Amino acid sequence: METLKQSALTAISQLPDTANINDIVVVLHQMKTEKKVQNQTATDTQAVSCLALMKDYIGCVKDAPKDLSTNKTYFEGFGS
Repeated sequence: METLKQSALTAISQLPDTANINDIVVVLHQMKTEKKVQNQTATDTQAVSCLALMKDYIGCVKDAPKDLSTNKTYFEGFGS
């Protein structure tokens, strides 16, 4: 059985070389949504936080800006 980390790395590796951080986020979001659906169909479900689901992926993106979460410059034009 493939682990969640292996599944994510496989999905990310299938992205084109021109993919950016937003493309990776979309892939991880799709995986999270699929996992939530799988968990809902199981008989023994439990609440899982977003942080718990993403813990294996925090810091996995190489060559990303170190201050992405605090530097507002990176968010200019995003969401507007």
